[in-house]
Amino acid sequence: MPIQFIFIVLLALTLCGEGMLTVTLTWTILDKGGSVTHLGIILTLMSLLPFFMQKYSKNLKMWLTKSPLLIFSGVRCIGIILIIISLLNSEHINVFTLYIFAGVFSIILFLSTQSLETYMSQMVLSGEIPAGKASNMLQTAIQIGAFGGNAIAGFMMNVGGFNNVLYGLAFSLGIGVFLPLLMPLLKSKEVQQNKKPVSNHIEKINPIDNSKILWITITGIAVLTIQLASFNFLVPILFHDVYRWDPMQYGFVSAAAGLGALLATLVGKFEKFIPRSIFILIAVFDITLGLVHSWYLAIAVSFMLGFVFNRSRINQRTVMFDFIKTKEETVIWSSRSTLAFQFTKAALPLTLALPIQWIGIMNAGHLFGVIGTIVAATMMVIYLNELNHRKKIEVLQQEVAPKSF
Repeated sequence: MPIQFIFIVLLALTLCGEGMLTVTLTWTILDKGGSVTHLGIILTLMSLLPFFMQKYSKNLKMWLTKSPLLIFSGVRCIGIILIIISLLNSEHINVFTLYIFAGVFSIILFLSTQSLETYMSQMVLSGEIPAGKASNMLQTAIQIGAFGGNAIAGFMMNVGGFNNVLYGLAFSLGIGVFLPLLMPLLKSKEVQQNKKPVSNHIEKINPIDNSKILWITITGIAVLTIQLASFNFLVPILFHDVYRWDPMQYGFVSAAAGLGALLATLVGKFEKFIPRSIFILIAVFDITLGLVHSWYLAIAVSFMLGFVFNRSRINQRTVMFDFIKTKEETVIWSSRSTLAFQFTKAALPLTLALPIQWIGIMNAGHLFGVIGTIVAATMMVIYLNELNHRKKIEVLQQEVAPKSF
């Protein structure tokens, strides 16, 4: 237990980087006079570059499979070198050099997460650690790192600006360089002699077409991503240009949203008491966050918004997994889900930059409220369609089921 606790704490500290990077870049761009278009380009780059690297790099999968821990440490060393170069040339940093900084670091953080997930999966497959234990440790550390990074970046930006955050980011990456030394100690002491053999049976052909309900869930994931991307894009503009809050206040609000998202993954047996239509509250919280000028209320609302958003996303993925029947479908629909998430997240910042310039930055809160209302209404349509298709599929399953005489 002590080793697991130490591992989660250290992993959370080294995974703070993504939250720190997002908060720092968005606020620095706005402080340096960058337009909403500049902010949109940065957020788009941070989503698209890792996706294209994963899709078109032929050797990436091989490297990650053979030496995940080496990749994990190596990319973090590259990140530290980049930070040192940035600190030595800090007086030359402008909006356009931030494009390069964001692009390189989005790849570094992506490779770090991918290599970590690959190594943990290999430990599970080899029987060295239970799947539930690996999943819980990784998810807990990722969520703690997310909201911790937001809060730390906001505080350090408020105290000393961009350079201070770079020191914190270098420290976070440095922990990751040495973290692989601790990972082998996580192996379960129990000799898993009763490990179940991998089944080689041929899966039954599914006579029922589940594609409609699966496409509906993919649409739901894309719609929820609109909510996520609009929060990441519009809330910094709202806090910086409309409410005139400092970066520490923004960091704590972002951290509250991350904490709510973490709680959504830890509800356990209380999950049955949470209605699947909880997404309706997204409209209420978005309108409140966009129109009510209160930092304390913003923290509370962001916490609840993070919880509601993550529960809604979990529900959509649960429906998708329920109706995937073969291994081939797993690959196909998981890829489609990832594609919908990445491209929606990448395209929305630039898409929102146009109406923001048209209606004016001072109306960013109104736009955020409108988006929340549209997301909630669309999710209701998706939810009702999922219920309808689920009932139809259940009827078909009863019809094709073998009858006893």
